[in-house]
Amino acid sequence: MGLKTNKISGSTAVLLIDSTSTTSVGSLNLSNIHSTDAALVDLYLSDTDGTYYIFKNLDIPAGASLFLEGDEISFGRDFYSLYIKLGAAGSTVDVLIRN
Repeated sequence: MGLKTNKISGSTAVLLIDSTSTTSVGSLNLSNIHSTDAALVDLYLSDTDGTYYIFKNLDIPAGASLFLEGDEISFGRDFYSLYIKLGAAGSTVDVLIRN
């Protein structure tokens, strides 16, 4: 079982898993590590036809985490890429992906 980590900050979309990657996603943990501010988070899949949101504008309070596993985060790696985008430049979120 492997672990992939990302520290995400700012409001630019970040590619977490590319459609050409061999990394599978068994679980995903998002932790808002900002000391006082909530983070608005978009997590979505993208392919040549468009964008498909797992969630959009999810409010994760300061110091809180969200854990997804199984069918909640399962997707076809041959077609889709997984992205995260934060709503504010000052937001900071840690992402842990276990396969």
